[in-house]
Amino acid sequence: MLDKPEKTRELMDILDAAVPFEVALMPGLIEHLAREQNPVAVKSVETVSKVSYFGDPGGIMCHIRPEDAESAVVISLTHLRVRRTLPFAAAVFDYQKHRLKKLKKQVGM
Repeated sequence: MLDKPEKTRELMDILDAAVPFEVALMPGLIEHLAREQNPVAVKSVETVSKVSYFGDPGGIMCHIRPEDAESAVVISLTHLRVRRTLPFAAAVFDYQKHRLKKLKKQVGM
């Protein structure tokens, strides 16, 4: 199991209560989305409209609806950054750090 169930539930509750909130998208993610079969134009900062949990394969997912887009983009929280000034920023960083560590172990990096 990648995620700590209790801590993940707590973070999900915090994020649910905080929606909508802004996140920063990494340049590599922006480029990846632009190269998709159905390209999506996103800005470096977008607003999360919903959060959900996809279990070990995806973890906590953030739903983002870019301007002029027909549908939402769903991105793992591990690929996003939240402002350090947000009250839940430390909890998000801890979740990301733990999840990335476990993912690296899983693939033998």
